[in-house]
This record gives sequence, C-alpha cells and structure tokens, in this order.
Amino acid sequence: MRHSSTLLSSIFLTSSLLLALTGCGDDGTDPPADSGITFDGGDGGGGDADVDGGAVDCTDRPTESPEPRGEVEGIFDEGNNRLVVFGGNTSSPVACMPVYTQTNELWAFELDCNNWRRLDSAGGPGSRSRTAIAVDSMRNRMIVFGGMDGDPFTGATRFNEVWALDLSADTWSEITTSGAAPSAKGYAVAAYDAAKDRLLVHGGDPGGFNGIDEMHALDLSTNTWTEISGGTTPSARLYHGVTWRGNEMVIYGGAGGYGADTYTNDIWAFDATTDTWREVNGGGGGDPFARFGSDVFNDEATGRMLAFGGHDPTDLGNSNDVWAYDFDGDAWSSVRPGDTLNGVADGPCMFPNDFTLPEEGMPTPERRHSGVGTQSATHGFIAMGKTDCGIINDVWALDFATGTWELLRTPTGGEACNRSGSTTCSTLCN
Repeated sequence: MRHSSTLLSSIFLTSSLLLALTGCGDDGTDPPADSGITFDGGDGGGGDADVDGGAVDCTDRPTESPEPRGEVEGIFDEGNNRLVVFGGNTSSPVACMPVYTQTNELWAFELDCNNWRRLDSAGGPGSRSRTAIAVDSMRNRMIVFGGMDGDPFTGATRFNEVWALDLSADTWSEITTSGAAPSAKGYAVAAYDAAKDRLLVHGGDPGGFNGIDEMHALDLSTNTWTEISGGTTPSARLYHGVTWRGNEMVIYGGAGGYGADTYTNDIWAFDATTDTWREVNGGGGGDPFARFGSDVFNDEATGRMLAFGGHDPTDLGNSNDVWAYDFDGDAWSSVRPGDTLNGVADGPCMFPNDFTLPEEGMPTPERRHSGVGTQSATHGFIAMGKTDCGIINDVWALDFATGTWELLRTPTGGEACNRSGSTTCSTLCN
C-alpha cells in the first residue's frame, strides 16, 4: 500500500523529490514540425498569438536541447519572442535520494521555430539553482537574485547577489548593491515593480529548508536595498508561486518547511503603492489542494489568476491540473483536471505502470514542480522541472482564452512511460 500522504510528503521534501531514475521520450534533436508561434505586444509582457504557418525558415536553427533539469527559472523575452532560462540542477536522484549538480548554463527557446539555442554564459553568475527571476522592462534585462550551489544536506552555498542579463546583447553584469540586503537564500520569489522601478523579493530558504517571511525592495535607479516590514504579512514560506496583477505582487501557496502540514494554498497580494499586504484568500480545503512548486499566471483579459501543477499532500503528489482564481468572486474553478491516481506505489519511488491515468481528450504536460513558469499576456509557458520519473526538458504553452495546452518541444527524459504511447511499460517510468 502507498505511504500515507503525510509520510510521503515528508520523504518527498527530505529528498527533494520522489521519483524513479529514467523516463520516456524522444531524442529531442529536432524541433517539432508545427513551429511558428509569435507573441506580440501587450502590457502584461506579451500579446496576441499569431500562428505563422511556415513563413519562418527553421531549417538552419540549432537542433540541440539542454539536459533535463529542475529547480530552474526563466522569463518570457517579449522583444525577441523567446524564453530565456538560467541555471538549475541537472542531476536525477539515485536510489530515491537527491543529487545536486548545479549549472550556470543560459538557454533561449525561440518561439518562432520552437528551437533551443545555447547562449554564452561567460561573465555571469556561477552555477546555481533555486534562483528568483524577473524582467526589468525599463532596461530590457533579466534580473536574477539569490539561489544555491551545492548539496544542502552536506553544505551548500547560498547567494544574495543580483545579476542582470542584457536581453539585447545577451551579456551579463553584476549589480553592486548597498543597503539592507535580503538573506542569502534560495526558493524566494521576485517581481518587477515598474511604477517604482524596483525589484521586489519575498520569502525563500536561508538554510535548513525553513521558509522566511522577509520582504525587500531593490531600487534599480540607485541599486539600494530596503527591507519592508510591519503590518499583516503572509506566513513564512518558500517554493511559492508569484505573478504581477495591476499594481500588486500576488503570491500563491508554498511550504513553510518540511512536512505536508506546512503546505498552503492561500493567496496574498502586496500593494506596491502602499507597501502593504492583504490576504486575498485564506486557503484551506482541496480546491485546489495546498501545494508547493506551482506556476501561476495573470490572465489580464479575464481578471483571473491561473495556477498549474506543483506538489500536493495527496497520494498523487506531483500534479498537472490547472485552476483559475476569480478575484471578484473569491472562488476557484477547475480549468484542466490533470492526471488521476489509478494505482498504488510499491514503495518510495516505486511506481507501477498504472499508477496514473493521463488526462483524456487533449495533450497535457507531465506532472511536475520546480520548473520554469513564465507568461505573455495571452499564454503561460512551462518548461523543465521535477517529475515522478526524474527531471524533464519539455516546453508547453497554455492558452489563457481556451484553457488548452500546446506541446512546443518534446522531452528527452523524465516523462512517464504511459505518455509515450508504449504498450510495454513495466513501471510508470520505463
């Protein structure tokens, strides 16, 4: 019988993920045949999506893919119609225990041809995972804060450095800061406040997998940190989701530390005009379940927040459902149900081939957490992350208007065998 949800979640957090070592997928050397989505304009960082049925010649684009990885972050670069992805952990667990091999690789996923392109990482941050990333739209650059290098169980280095990637030249520079800086930490979240030209950083793990509730602002005109405190604030947390809505930084879910009893599904909003927090929704219940490692998106056209995936305390664990939160009605609704639990595990990281049933009716991403989640005004993008079968390197787009997924790049590993079309799967993963 499968372990109880509390015990399973505790094991999961201790080892960073419960999964097997191999997954199914193709070799990932060729971009998909149906390439050519262009995202233009929009105050939210993107705009209308025009499917360009072959006007772009993709024959000379690179064919390589980055290794699968988790604990990775990235952004949507509107001006170049691409995703930009930095760092991450490229090692899969061994015997259900985590292995840490951080990287400083820098990759771009070009949305007109759905190809990856490796960028020069020289002069940039060292290898790290668990960073917080945002787009400085005023200066057209990607801002990277914090992160971790090494094994947190034997001694990891955590950072509170700030780096900037010029999205026009693809060159790095370190931002030298002053003032009351945040703790060196991983699993924080960040957002860019354009009205005040500052980077906001919340929460994270300064060590011991314990969340904190600190909030800081970096004035990007002076590169000076200020701590923001006082008033009613969210509980200490790490591994939470973040998006920007109007003049507010909105956070969702996360974990306070080890154990399923620390997971949350509440929603908080930081008003960037008054520098005060308000609780939007107190969470509780199972619609959706409390979870960490989700990706959240602001659907400006409907005023909703969409949440994808993450790891919850149920026997399913990793999820791939999609939920919508209506701010006006203070209510969640299901957009995509995701995969369903069908079997029981034979033990930690021992999943039978019928453990889950993939969602029927249309393609959906593998269940996951701790991957890239970013957006244009009309689409959410996910890439990479941690799965039951290791780590993955696919790319998907979620259409906010229709709630449908489109596979942009096939994974080379980390996918459940029953998603590959194989009829000879002996376990969930091979």
